[in-house]
Amino acid sequence: MVGFQKRQEQITKSQKTIIFGSWLGWSLDGYDLVLMLFIISSISQLFFPSKDPTLSLLAIFATYTVTLVMRPVGGALFGSFGDKHGRKKAMIITISGFSTATFLTGLLPTWQTVGILAPILLILLRFAQGLFAGGEWASGAVLTMETAPKSMRGFLSGFVQSGYTFGFLLASIVFQIMLSAYPGNSFISEGGWRIIFYTGIIPGLIAIFVGFKMNESKLWLEKVEQKKKTDESLRKGKTSPLRDIVGGKEARKRFLLALIVMSGLMYAYYTTMGFMPTFLQKYLNIDRHEPVRNYTNIAQLIEVRV
Repeated sequence: MVGFQKRQEQITKSQKTIIFGSWLGWSLDGYDLVLMLFIISSISQLFFPSKDPTLSLLAIFATYTVTLVMRPVGGALFGSFGDKHGRKKAMIITISGFSTATFLTGLLPTWQTVGILAPILLILLRFAQGLFAGGEWASGAVLTMETAPKSMRGFLSGFVQSGYTFGFLLASIVFQIMLSAYPGNSFISEGGWRIIFYTGIIPGLIAIFVGFKMNESKLWLEKVEQKKKTDESLRKGKTSPLRDIVGGKEARKRFLLALIVMSGLMYAYYTTMGFMPTFLQKYLNIDRHEPVRNYTNIAQLIEVRV
């Protein structure tokens, strides 16, 4: 305990601001992605109307795939931006981007209003959401690790990632509040689902405010100054970190492999949280509040319901 306290004393006020800002940004990321999963089944007919509800669900889950596929791309894009222009700038831009995208989702017109333009606009917003979300981790986590004392980096890495879980919790609380305020069909007919997306701007504004109070990574500043003195091509803007990632044939293969692996991993992760509750509610007619403690496993539950 004494050793931990001594290490804790090494963290300055400026470092704490950076760590908290990164944690808050990651929380907002988790908040948005899980929030969408909570209401995805409810709004499927608003953007992809069909006589077969299953087709509507598959279509709107496909828009979620767009978000997950773009995350590695956003990480590469904004990681490169952060290398050239600073971690702090990249973090503020990405947090502003996906908090705005969350808010704008609540303003989207539905199929009944503008027809096919509705799903197109939704897909474009989810496209942007994936880019900015991937960039937030690429900037915020790097900024924290470059700023934190070496003895605390392992602990602080875990702390920053815990923000994702906090985002899940926050989304759950907001969702339950809105379900109570807009019970039954009123959640859709009276726009309760829109208000949920509007709330995404609140933690976003807080994260941006904290971000502006943060200092740039000293390690990044030192490396930039060093490179400016030793690398004339960097000074003239002839090199690009992103070009190093996808410039060569071997580099492109590695990037594509990373994109496939991470997209598949994230898709399996989020569809488990999103598809399984939808499957249990829509196809096994299990109420959200119905206890399942009497069933030993999911197979037994399905057998009883079927």
